[in-house]
Amino acid sequence: MRAATISPTRMSTIDPPLRVDTVPPLQVPGSGTRSRLQLYLLRLGEALALVAFLSFCVMWVRWQMSAPGVSKISGDFVSFWTAGQLALDGRAADAYVRLPHYLLQMALHRDPSWGYLAFFYPPFFLLVCAGFALLGYFPALCLWLATSCAGYVAALRALLPKDLREGERLWVLFLGYPAVMINAGFGQNGFLSTALLGGAAVWMDRRPELAGICLGCLAYKPQLGLIVPLALAVAGRWRCFLVASATVLVLAAAATLAFGADIWPAFIADMADARRNWMEPANPLYLQYWITVFGAVRLHGGSLVLAYAAQAAVSVAAAAMLVRALLRRPPGARSGRAEGAAIAACVPFCSPFMLEYDLVILAVPMAWLLSEALRNGFRRGEGAALLGAYFAPVLLKVTLFDDAVKLSVIAAAALLFAVVLRRMTEKPA
Repeated sequence: MRAATISPTRMSTIDPPLRVDTVPPLQVPGSGTRSRLQLYLLRLGEALALVAFLSFCVMWVRWQMSAPGVSKISGDFVSFWTAGQLALDGRAADAYVRLPHYLLQMALHRDPSWGYLAFFYPPFFLLVCAGFALLGYFPALCLWLATSCAGYVAALRALLPKDLREGERLWVLFLGYPAVMINAGFGQNGFLSTALLGGAAVWMDRRPELAGICLGCLAYKPQLGLIVPLALAVAGRWRCFLVASATVLVLAAAATLAFGADIWPAFIADMADARRNWMEPANPLYLQYWITVFGAVRLHGGSLVLAYAAQAAVSVAAAAMLVRALLRRPPGARSGRAEGAAIAACVPFCSPFMLEYDLVILAVPMAWLLSEALRNGFRRGEGAALLGAYFAPVLLKVTLFDDAVKLSVIAAAALLFAVVLRRMTEKPA
């Protein structure tokens, strides 16, 4: 019986993909030396990524063990843990007040050079922080990074298709993604954000309710979800939209029951303080870590009006591009994975407040684009977009440019966004 033949282009955005595997063991779709070379390069990349990741893990442990007290490596977690301690002590609202929160941080690390690590998250994230604060600081930090990284890996493994011969271990490439090390070095929540966006992409078609829960939970960091309601509405993902909305309401109700209604005025007042004292001041030492157009303008001495105007223009343009791509999808090419990748690629352009550890979320569009390119061939610019986005976080650590925003990071993210939208709107052959 002859094997069925399916157009590769038609498969590019269909989830799940359909394929009859007739590829020899050492050959990927294509032919000859080029295919084998591509496979060997992928295997080499996976090996190097694994070595980089494991080397970082060893160095991280040494940094933690060599610190006389609480290490500044992964030190942002101090804010989460102490906020959780305040919640456990029945003083959750104090997580949003500088003095009591700072005093608890000082009691932990006893080092005035740290400065204050503010807590700007919605009250329902305090439920998570309180759970980790049941442990001592260092065990909680290890558990936080281990579990959130496991979620990151699980989401990417699920996102990468299993029908690709080279897809079996492609997820290992994203262990070596430099943003992974940056996020772990800060002790931040980029892994969690990526796990939620990746999970939403994986479940959008098959389990829209689970996708909605993931996107609703993304409200723990509201600036990452600004584009989500519009994208879901334009894509016609109404079940996902409703579940995401309900999830946010449930989380808000849970926080209110746990901490009392007074938690919300404290949170709102803290947001105003964040805007005045953290977001708008021209502080180069802080702004150099930003990856937004707003941050670029402020770091280079631009006025607040100019920064807000530039960010608004970029955000509107990015949203319009995403909406156009969603509306122009070819008939029969509806794919939750493609839509999830496009949403994640759009996120960095829709908020003025994002820092370098948030670049981890670009692993979602990179993983989707790489799998599509391996299945159907690379289009012009896709290789450059993948390499640029993958290595862009390194530029944030080049000390030669500490006095200037890394505009190349924004450019790399923009190129990735553009090629993801182009791939998503490809017409079947």
